[in-house]
Amino acid sequence: MHRRPTLAALLLVAVGLAGCTSDPSPRSPSGGTGKLAGMPGVRDTWSGLREVEDGVRGLVIVADLEEDITPEQLTRVLVATEAASPEMYTLSLGWGELPRSVPADLGDRDVIDGAYGPLEATAGERAPQFLAASRTFDGSVTLTPRGTEVVLADDSPDGVTAALDATLADPVLQASPQVSVRTGEQQATAASGVAWAAPLTADLAERWRRLRATLDLAPEGARANTWLREGNDDRLTEGEVPPGPPLSIHTRLVLPGVTGEGEVTPATWGDRLWPLIRPQLDVTGTLPVGSTYELELDLNPGGLPKDEAIVGLTVGEGAGDQPSAWDPAAARYLRSVT
Repeated sequence: MHRRPTLAALLLVAVGLAGCTSDPSPRSPSGGTGKLAGMPGVRDTWSGLREVEDGVRGLVIVADLEEDITPEQLTRVLVATEAASPEMYTLSLGWGELPRSVPADLGDRDVIDGAYGPLEATAGERAPQFLAASRTFDGSVTLTPRGTEVVLADDSPDGVTAALDATLADPVLQASPQVSVRTGEQQATAASGVAWAAPLTADLAERWRRLRATLDLAPEGARANTWLREGNDDRLTEGEVPPGPPLSIHTRLVLPGVTGEGEVTPATWGDRLWPLIRPQLDVTGTLPVGSTYELELDLNPGGLPKDEAIVGLTVGEGAGDQPSAWDPAAARYLRSVT
């Protein structure tokens, strides 16, 4: 898994201070010490008080789970973990023996990351969802209180299509809320993907198929990626969901030779970009009122963020207070297909 900073910080303070535990629990014959030692399905574990931030100490629990752990066993592990009220916890599938010093590279792991706090859903719901995702998708899965994030090994958006088909075919995955599936680029902003708040529907999967097909219409030499999001998965802060669009489409483009703002206008790029924009607006026109469409340029790929929004529309409302040069014509087209 491409690690979140919170998990990396947890491991830096946790495994780097492995000798400072205040938990006197004896080592279990099955491996590990601490709160989860000896539980069925736990391969190795340790826990204890650690400095989780400057001047703050709290209980940290780290465990590696058996690859064949059952949903029932994982449910009991999650219940025991949260009953201990840890400040942070990390449960992984596939670490093997837990690292006892800071690892140079965490690699791709399937992880339940408790750095954000306790899971919002019950352990009995989250355990089968996490295991089903881990055992279905080729890539890495992270479960947090914010939901389940799947980063595929495949960098092609066709891998997302296949993942949606697999999700719809699996009753446990199909019923899972708050899920995102994306391609395997290291940065999420360079990836393509789908995120859903409610259980996945065939309608959302079909909209993704239509949106994915538009990427092939990007100008020659360009690099395009797109996200289709239901709800506000990328805007969660402290567990709160602010008001936002029912659905959103967000496309990013890297255009050859374009590095400055104002270079891409309807006059200079219209014949090359409208063949991409109009089909994406066709998909946008099928979304509920209040949904949004955004197209932006990445003017400094691989470097410090430098973006330029060239289209920004809301279904049923049109462009915002400061429309771009592209927005009036794009808004007229969107009205014609809505």
